Amino acid sequence: MSAKPSRTTKPIHPPTEPPAQSVARTGRDVLRSSTVGALPILNHFLRRMRLEDFLRAALPAEDRRTKLSPVKALLVLLRNLLISREPIYGVGEWAARHAPNLLGLAAEKEIGLLNDDCVGRALDRLFMADVPSLVLAVATHAVKEFGVSLDELHNDSTTVTFCGAYTNATADQRALGRPTLAIAFGHNKDHRPDLKQLLFILTITADGGVPLHFRAANGNVSDDQTHRDTWDLLCQLTGRRDFLYVADCKLASSENMAYLHQRQGRFVTILPRTRSEDAAFREQAAQGRVTWRSLWEKTDEEGAVIDRYSTSDPSATTAEGYRLVWYHSLRKAEQDALELSASPRSGRGPDLRPLMIGHYPRARLPSQKRFFTLAGTTQTAPSNRCQATRAGAW
Repeated sequence: MSAKPSRTTKPIHPPTEPPAQSVARTGRDVLRSSTVGALPILNHFLRRMRLEDFLRAALPAEDRRTKLSPVKALLVLLRNLLISREPIYGVGEWAARHAPNLLGLAAEKEIGLLNDDCVGRALDRLFMADVPSLVLAVATHAVKEFGVSLDELHNDSTTVTFCGAYTNATADQRALGRPTLAIAFGHNKDHRPDLKQLLFILTITADGGVPLHFRAANGNVSDDQTHRDTWDLLCQLTGRRDFLYVADCKLASSENMAYLHQRQGRFVTILPRTRSEDAAFREQAAQGRVTWRSLWEKTDEEGAVIDRYSTSDPSATTAEGYRLVWYHSLRKAEQDALELSASPRSGRGPDLRPLMIGHYPRARLPSQKRFFTLAGTTQTAPSNRCQATRAGAW
């Protein structure tokens, strides 16, 4: 009986033949045509980011028995995610259609090593690395390399939904010597409370919408518990505290706002409907005691006005002393009026969403117009429905 092949001497799966390559033969000459696509452009940016160098420094030392470097496998997987998004088991077949040198591979034989086991082991090595430090190092270098402005940062979160019980993915678990996240029930933003989830938190720059920092959290963590840790990480990454931090209404708790304010931070957020300031302003608006000052007219390419924005005058303050600004969109009001006229819920009160601006003394604040821009990029632009009710003319 022959001995069983060893994993260290022979791949589990045979090398992948390039099924989609175009091959032409003439006598002894063979001409192979490979896909190029966007790889040269992508490789240009990967080189400027020095991602290969950062990965080699962060990943554990390579096993000498490894035939394909985990760094190479991870970079091929990254290219695949950015260009094609094939499943892990299809990465080898996808790579076989491309020129090996554009994937950072030495020869076609390395493509044959890109099976799902190889990619999976590379992901294990990445899991064993200090990923937060890796992300911080890459982001810091990219900001300097590409000259990204860090004056204004926008934060939001979403949920990654899982189907299945995941009974082993609970809190206080460890794998490969490192703690794992808990896939758990929570406030599901896919509107699937019956499914478990993880929380994914992303911060981007206002300058070009460049992803600056991301992290994942347990599925049962609420959004309002993430802002202080996120802000601390951003201070470490940027080396400053005076950037403008923009987030949704989950930032607007007294504890979160005080945390940023006491550390000389600046922020823009949305006032929750549960605040007493919201009810008081709605009553004033319904009684016609709000003065609106024209702020900005939005026009199309031909110069026609498609929306008019106004702000309440004068601006107010919250119970904690933060600046409070209310905004009105004429187009949004018209849309709300049409929706309410076709809805039996015509008695619903005005939906006015204000901005709260927190800052430390002597801080220079953006212009009034800039405040509205910030509100728009939080994906929860202030609006009202007063025209469809008894609020009268704006």
